[in-house]
Amino acid sequence: MKDILTREQLQAKIVEKAWQDENFKKEVLANPGKVIANEFGVQLPPDLELKVVAETAKVKYLVLPVNPDELTDEQLDSVAGGDFMLFGLCIGKCSPKIEKPAGPTIRP
Repeated sequence: MKDILTREQLQAKIVEKAWQDENFKKEVLANPGKVIANEFGVQLPPDLELKVVAETAKVKYLVLPVNPDELTDEQLDSVAGGDFMLFGLCIGKCSPKIEKPAGPTIRP
């Protein structure tokens, strides 16, 4: 059975490796989906654009999450049931009605 990683755990692993390995950092900034698949076995949907940015001492980022008013009816039904798929990654409990990805499941 594959490890189940929370979103925070996956992010922590990526950050830790990027701090230790400059080549990894450059690659994850340039090709995040490929790196996440190769390093952690998490396959992102091909139509998903994932951006990774690096903060500096003088530049910080604030990420605005998806507005719930912009979710589809199917996504809203899943959220109401405690489940949500975010770019193919399970957020929540992931009931059997939601297909889980082949790689590790990401949970909040």
